[in-house]
Amino acid sequence: MSDIVVTTPKSEMKNAAEEAQQAIEAGGDTCYFRALASAPKGLVLGVSRIFYVEDGYVRGFGILDVAHNDNYNFCETTGRHWFGRCTLVMRASTWQWVKSIPMKGFQGWRYFDQPFRVIGGWRDPKPNVHT
Repeated sequence: MSDIVVTTPKSEMKNAAEEAQQAIEAGGDTCYFRALASAPKGLVLGVSRIFYVEDGYVRGFGILDVAHNDNYNFCETTGRHWFGRCTLVMRASTWQWVKSIPMKGFQGWRYFDQPFRVIGGWRDPKPNVHT
Protein backbone atom coordinates (compact mmCIF):
# COMPACT_ATOMS: atom_id res chain seq x y z
CA MET A 1 0.00 0.00 0.00
CA SER A 2 1.21 3.51 -0.81
CA ASP A 3 0.33 7.03 0.29
CA ILE A 4 1.15 10.11 -1.76
CA VAL A 5 1.50 13.84 -1.20
CA VAL A 6 0.45 16.67 -3.53
CA THR A 7 0.73 20.45 -3.24
CA THR A 8 -2.03 23.06 -3.11
CA PRO A 9 -0.52 26.04 -4.94
CA LYS A 10 -0.74 29.43 -3.20
CA SER A 11 -3.01 30.59 -6.02
CA GLU A 12 -5.52 27.83 -5.09
CA MET A 13 -5.46 28.12 -1.28
CA LYS A 14 -8.54 30.36 -1.18
CA ASN A 15 -10.43 27.90 -3.40
CA ALA A 16 -9.37 25.00 -1.15
CA ALA A 17 -10.72 26.84 1.90
CA GLU A 18 -13.99 27.51 0.06
CA GLU A 19 -14.28 23.83 -0.88
CA ALA A 20 -13.75 22.83 2.74
CA GLN A 21 -16.47 25.24 3.89
CA GLN A 22 -18.86 23.88 1.26
CA ALA A 23 -18.12 20.33 2.44
CA ILE A 24 -18.95 21.26 6.03
CA GLU A 25 -22.18 22.95 4.95
CA ALA A 26 -23.12 19.88 2.87
CA GLY A 27 -22.54 17.54 5.80
CA GLY A 28 -19.43 15.96 4.27
CA ASP A 29 -21.33 14.42 1.37
CA THR A 30 -18.99 15.99 -1.19
CA CYS A 31 -15.67 14.99 -2.68
CA TYR A 32 -12.28 16.46 -3.38
CA PHE A 33 -10.37 15.33 -6.44
CA ARG A 34 -6.89 15.70 -7.81
CA ALA A 35 -6.03 15.24 -11.50
CA LEU A 36 -2.51 13.87 -11.93
CA ALA A 37 -0.26 13.63 -14.99
CA SER A 38 0.66 10.05 -14.08
CA ALA A 39 -0.85 7.32 -11.93
CA PRO A 40 0.91 6.37 -8.68
CA LYS A 41 1.41 2.65 -8.11
CA GLY A 42 0.28 0.81 -5.02
CA LEU A 43 -2.71 2.97 -4.06
CA VAL A 44 -5.49 1.05 -2.32
CA LEU A 45 -9.08 2.31 -2.34
CA GLY A 46 -10.37 3.01 1.15
CA VAL A 47 -6.88 2.77 2.65
CA SER A 48 -4.35 4.98 0.86
CA ARG A 49 -4.01 8.56 2.04
CA ILE A 50 -3.57 11.61 -0.17
CA PHE A 51 -1.63 14.18 1.88
CA TYR A 52 -1.63 17.86 0.99
CA VAL A 53 1.20 20.39 1.27
CA GLU A 54 -0.02 23.94 1.71
CA ASP A 55 2.16 26.98 2.26
CA GLY A 56 5.27 24.94 3.13
CA TYR A 57 3.70 22.30 5.39
CA VAL A 58 1.90 18.99 5.06
CA ARG A 59 -1.44 19.91 6.67
CA GLY A 60 -3.69 16.88 6.30
CA PHE A 61 -4.98 14.03 4.18
CA GLY A 62 -8.05 12.42 2.71
CA ILE A 63 -8.64 8.70 2.14
CA LEU A 64 -8.66 7.57 -1.48
CA ASP A 65 -12.22 6.63 -2.47
CA VAL A 66 -12.05 6.37 -6.26
CA ALA A 67 -9.22 6.28 -8.77
CA HIS A 68 -9.79 6.28 -12.51
CA ASN A 69 -8.05 7.08 -15.74
CA ASP A 70 -9.61 10.22 -17.06
CA ASN A 71 -8.41 13.31 -18.79
CA TYR A 72 -11.22 15.68 -17.88
CA ASN A 73 -12.57 16.85 -14.53
CA PHE A 74 -14.87 19.72 -13.66
CA CYS A 75 -14.63 21.54 -10.32
CA GLU A 76 -17.99 22.87 -9.19
CA THR A 77 -16.37 25.31 -6.72
CA THR A 78 -14.14 27.09 -9.24
CA GLY A 79 -16.02 26.31 -12.45
CA ARG A 80 -12.72 25.18 -13.97
CA HIS A 81 -11.77 22.11 -15.96
CA TRP A 82 -8.75 20.13 -14.75
CA PHE A 83 -6.88 17.72 -16.99
CA GLY A 84 -4.78 14.70 -16.09
CA ARG A 85 -4.21 11.05 -16.94
CA CYS A 86 -5.29 9.88 -13.50
CA THR A 87 -7.97 11.24 -11.17
CA LEU A 88 -8.01 10.55 -7.44
CA VAL A 89 -11.20 11.23 -5.48
CA MET A 90 -11.46 11.60 -1.70
CA ARG A 91 -14.69 12.02 0.27
CA ALA A 92 -14.54 15.29 2.20
CA SER A 93 -15.70 13.49 5.34
CA THR A 94 -12.44 11.46 5.40
CA TRP A 95 -10.27 14.58 5.77
CA GLN A 96 -7.95 14.58 8.80
CA TRP A 97 -5.75 17.47 9.92
CA VAL A 98 -2.23 16.49 10.96
CA LYS A 99 0.34 18.24 13.07
CA SER A 100 2.10 20.26 10.38
CA ILE A 101 5.19 18.73 8.80
CA PRO A 102 7.58 21.09 7.00
CA MET A 103 7.80 20.34 3.27
CA LYS A 104 8.45 22.61 0.32
CA GLY A 105 5.76 22.68 -2.32
CA PHE A 106 6.34 20.95 -5.66
CA GLN A 107 4.53 20.11 -8.87
CA GLY A 108 3.00 16.69 -9.44
CA TRP A 109 2.95 14.10 -6.67
CA ARG A 110 5.38 12.12 -4.54
CA TYR A 111 5.13 9.01 -2.43
CA PHE A 112 4.76 9.85 1.25
CA ASP A 113 6.08 7.70 4.08
CA GLN A 114 6.64 9.93 7.10
CA PRO A 115 5.31 9.67 10.63
CA PHE A 116 2.37 11.98 11.35
CA ARG A 117 -0.07 12.77 14.13
CA VAL A 118 -3.77 13.46 13.49
CA ILE A 119 -4.95 16.58 15.33
CA GLY A 120 -8.44 17.12 13.92
CA GLY A 121 -11.18 15.99 11.58
CA TRP A 122 -13.04 17.35 8.58
CA ARG A 123 -15.48 19.47 10.61
CA ASP A 124 -12.69 21.11 12.62
CA PRO A 125 -11.28 24.48 11.60
CA LYS A 126 -7.88 24.53 9.92
CA PRO A 127 -5.32 24.38 12.73
CA ASN A 128 -2.44 26.80 13.07
CA VAL A 129 0.95 25.65 11.89
CA HIS A 130 2.81 23.77 14.62
CA THR A 131 6.55 23.66 14.42
